[in-house]
Amino acid sequence: MTKLHFFTCAVLAVMIAVCAFGQPALAQELRSGNFTVHAVPGQVGLGPLAPSLLFQLAEGFGVAAPPDGGGNPQWPCFGGGADCSTIAPGGVVIGTPAYTWLLSNCDQNSGSVPPCGWIFWFYEDDTGDNTSHLVVTVTGKQGANYVLNTGKIDFGPNPFAAGTIIVISGNQGFGTQGQTGKNNGNCVGSGKTCVDPVAGLINIAVSTQVGKNKAAGKFNINLK
Repeated sequence: MTKLHFFTCAVLAVMIAVCAFGQPALAQELRSGNFTVHAVPGQVGLGPLAPSLLFQLAEGFGVAAPPDGGGNPQWPCFGGGADCSTIAPGGVVIGTPAYTWLLSNCDQNSGSVPPCGWIFWFYEDDTGDNTSHLVVTVTGKQGANYVLNTGKIDFGPNPFAAGTIIVISGNQGFGTQGQTGKNNGNCVGSGKTCVDPVAGLINIAVSTQVGKNKAAGKFNINLK
């Protein structure tokens, strides 16, 4: 089952109340390829000492984010932000998560097929490490076959203060985009070879790393 933890799939955009954020103005936005990184101040205090000081909070696959007037994705957006001016501080808007998706929409078997959805994950960064790079990976597999592999996406030195809540997200489809061989289609930059998806489960994994600290999440979607 898809791990959505605190999400409610009720409307096209889901508003999540996150207590004790105070005024959650955007602290930072980073971009690389399909993916963007947004952050807001976190809870008062930090998580307990642990083998890793990155804490996975939630992950999923939702409705693709349309562009706003400036060409930026409309979500995620945080209460009080440009795209969420009517949302109270302490909330965030995302695309509705779902488990079942149309194969015909998600099969990027040519370069003209747009992304069918939006991968996202939330984590808390308690590292206080602003020297090591923020590095993420996203993979999607059907059996032993990759339909998505980003390789390592390096966002540069981690800019976030300890205790920050971060969401990484991007519009995404699956498959070859009509290309062959290693680094084709949705495997560009990974050294792997993607195939076009078929009906059935896609096992999606996301990982986040700052120095020796790591967080990871896994979920499934179903193509039919």
